Amino acid sequence: MEISVSSLATDRERKASLYARAGLPDYWILNLIARVLEVYREPVPDAAAPFGWRYARREVVAPPGRIAPLAAPAAMVVVADLLP
Repeated sequence: MEISVSSLATDRERKASLYARAGLPDYWILNLIARVLEVYREPVPDAAAPFGWRYARREVVAPPGRIAPLAAPAAMVVVADLLP
């Protein structure tokens, strides 16, 4: 998970492409500007992406939403609990 204010564009583009290339199935950005959790899943090749990979799915979860990490599907995370 990245916690983002000033690095949001870098987190969405460069870091997401790098993590997708590394095969991370689940990448989260806690967007403190919009006060939401951005969840990226399903890495796929994409020649136009900075590192040749991107995520096929993006979901934005706002409070009071909840989501589970792929690695621990029974462990629900409440978005409001992540925000300051």
